[in-house]
Amino acid sequence: MLKKILLTLGLVAAIAFAQDSLKVESVAGQTGASSVEMELKQEIAIRDSVMAVQNESCAAEKDSLNKKLEIERAKGENWEKSYETVKEANAVCAQALSVSLGVNEKKKEKEKEDKLAASTMSASAFLGGVGIGMLLFWLIFE
Repeated sequence: MLKKILLTLGLVAAIAFAQDSLKVESVAGQTGASSVEMELKQEIAIRDSVMAVQNESCAAEKDSLNKKLEIERAKGENWEKSYETVKEANAVCAQALSVSLGVNEKKKEKEKEDKLAASTMSASAFLGGVGIGMLLFWLIFE
């Protein structure tokens, strides 16, 4: 943007300089044919300077757009790398979660089996005690 402003100011300065040159030469008192020739040369010089300024402006804009394109490409690559990193981290987390859930499930099953075994042992001990008591009761009273 700054380059465009500077180029525009350069264009204005070139036009002003060309107009001043035109006034100086016309004051010098040149005759009809040579003054027409000088005017044409000055107009050509002005046109050339305008075209040069526009060319520089276009080149500056092209450079700016190329830099923006390069930045956007770099951003795209960065986003792709970030996405792949997140994707890999997600896969690792999902695998760790499934392992953790499997471990917890096995732990719950073992606790359930331990409770069942403990309750079975308690019931067996109780029933064994009742059986021995009944046997003793039968032996004593018989």
